[in-house]
Amino acid sequence: MIGKISRRAAIVTVGLFIFATPAYASLVLQNFIQADIEVGEACFVKVGGNDAVSYVGTDADDPFVDFSKDPNKAVDPDVVQVDGVNLLEERLTIRGMRGDRVIYTDVIRYQNTCEIPLTMQLVTDGGSATGDWGDRSARVYISSSPTVIGGIPTLGRPGVAGSGWDPTPIVVEANTGAIPGANAQTGAVVVPPGQEVRGAIVVAAGVNSSTTNIGTINWIAEAVNNN
Repeated sequence: MIGKISRRAAIVTVGLFIFATPAYASLVLQNFIQADIEVGEACFVKVGGNDAVSYVGTDADDPFVDFSKDPNKAVDPDVVQVDGVNLLEERLTIRGMRGDRVIYTDVIRYQNTCEIPLTMQLVTDGGSATGDWGDRSARVYISSSPTVIGGIPTLGRPGVAGSGWDPTPIVVEANTGAIPGANAQTGAVVVPPGQEVRGAIVVAAGVNSSTTNIGTINWIAEAVNNN
């Protein structure tokens, strides 16, 4: 009769399904893709700002910033190795003044010369800075309002509301050099093509801070295309 299945037929059918299961488990599918890796010039770049050229540091009493970016050195210490590849690491040397708070508002300019907008922020891995942070601390900012490359922005003092700076800087705590996770990144700023944002550093050096030892902080400027 149509639509009726005998007990014997049902048992045989189930047996066939059980027998067939291992064959399906061994199925392998391979889908091939080729990627050709090309290298071009970077369109998100970092250059020294006005603070990096305003002070020459010839006098020990002068604050100064030295911005190093030279990929053509015979022996280049300004590299960081990622996945076995040497990448260029721009380097700043910054002087604080013992007993003072020194504010640099144009140490680095982060420039978008790409043809697309980039969302950027400064980040660290948290944890702590290295070296001597005894009786000294630092805050690292980016400006919140991009300007045309080479333009003159209207910026106030970092940390003051409405001054044109992102309100969440990277913070290195005094004495321990700790960078709490909540302070391990700035906010994000959208930088249109042909525009730039500025980087600022605020250094507080206490009266007991060493004038010979050095504290070091590393951070990454991340730029993401969200289109």
